[in-house]
Amino acid sequence: MDGTDEVVISSRIRLARNVSDLPFPSKLNDERASLVARKVYDAVNPTDNYDLYKMSNISEIDGNVLMEKHLISADLLHNNQFGAAIINESETVSIMINEEDHIREQCIMKGFRLTEAYDKINAVDDIISGKIKFAFDPKLGYLTSCPTNLGTGLRASVMMFLPGLTITKSLDSVLSAVSRLSMTVRGVYGEGSDASGYIYQVSNQKTLGVTEAEIIASVETSIKHIVDAELKSRDMLLKSNEAELKDEILRAYGILSCAYKMSCREFMKLAALVKLGGYYKLLKISDRNRLEKLITDVQPANLISICAKKLDADERDVYRAEFASKIIKNIVSRDGVSR
Repeated sequence: MDGTDEVVISSRIRLARNVSDLPFPSKLNDERASLVARKVYDAVNPTDNYDLYKMSNISEIDGNVLMEKHLISADLLHNNQFGAAIINESETVSIMINEEDHIREQCIMKGFRLTEAYDKINAVDDIISGKIKFAFDPKLGYLTSCPTNLGTGLRASVMMFLPGLTITKSLDSVLSAVSRLSMTVRGVYGEGSDASGYIYQVSNQKTLGVTEAEIIASVETSIKHIVDAELKSRDMLLKSNEAELKDEILRAYGILSCAYKMSCREFMKLAALVKLGGYYKLLKISDRNRLEKLITDVQPANLISICAKKLDADERDVYRAEFASKIIKNIVSRDGVSR
């Protein structure tokens, strides 16, 4: 094991496409916008189990659940008139309709699997392009609403867990190095969001004048560099103040196990320390996938959906602590783990 799976959470490939001879979504205010969703759904549904979600028909809670799962964006959620999402049963493929572009196709996979994610979404793209003519220019490539997506229209992004670099304040120097490869870094929910729980998204900036394979290779090179730097920072962090770090990790485990009330922000900080405790073998995490899912489950809308009743802010914090405690006690322990 090279440590990549200790740092990389998930991989995503997103393709931006627009329908030929239609105005971009910001200028498309008639029924032709609604037809885009139907055409895309009819094209892909025979190939997998897909659900069509129209933003005008779903509740605010259900919309936010999808957003917290990274299946739709905030911009799409607020397009109540013509916005839609087409999502497969496994929630690995999500197609946003009438967001910034007519069609935004994405595939999300656990772990460092950019090439697999690309192969899957490229197959979906081929199916859609067989039914819909995309706006394409021989010189510029795929035409997009924002010039930064011109060309391939491809964004390759990786969600990373970077506590070592963050706590040791080494992140900026590492990001400066990878920026020379035209990479950008955002928070857990994309542009404008913070890196809650030491979670960051790293993705390519350049889409024009490069091939899909070149983009993916460039992102993979950057990710490997960041992984190496993160693991070195974790070693340095432990050596610099071992007793204090161990105490902070085990206190986090204790609070997650026993707290009566907990905000989402507090949970993210404590869960990050528990994950770090697993890396240092201070804690035994029997089901890492369940721990990652818990991070989504305790977000406000997902928590309300799981509880299946309305909760005000205080009630939500109490329920979050109770729900998280049960999961943590089931999958995290100190039994058999060295002090």
